[in-house]
Amino acid sequence: MAKSLVLHEESDCRELIKRVLLENGHEVVAFDEPEEALAWTRSNPVDLAIVSLESSVSQNDVWQQLKHFNKNLKILILTRFAAKDSAKRALEEGADDYLLKPIDIEALETKVKSLKED
Repeated sequence: MAKSLVLHEESDCRELIKRVLLENGHEVVAFDEPEEALAWTRSNPVDLAIVSLESSVSQNDVWQQLKHFNKNLKILILTRFAAKDSAKRALEEGADDYLLKPIDIEALETKVKSLKED
């Protein structure tokens, strides 16, 4: 069973992602504050982190700090179309994939499955 972290400031999106992951056999912990997610991850390993770029902390700081705790951590960035270039830069800097908002459930499931198989 994969252990996944969701970091998203919007409760509806956070709960949707959490539900999809749970239905696909993941153990899930979800946060709306980057600092809380980072603090929790220091002592709790996760396999996958789904991180929204709209968080209050710089997007690179959050996912790169999460990856610092676990080099094998898979990172899926969530972003709006207008910030697609930021997501592409994140891929160049070590994130594993990105998904455009609004979230399409099938696309989310496909990306998560693909990252889990890597």
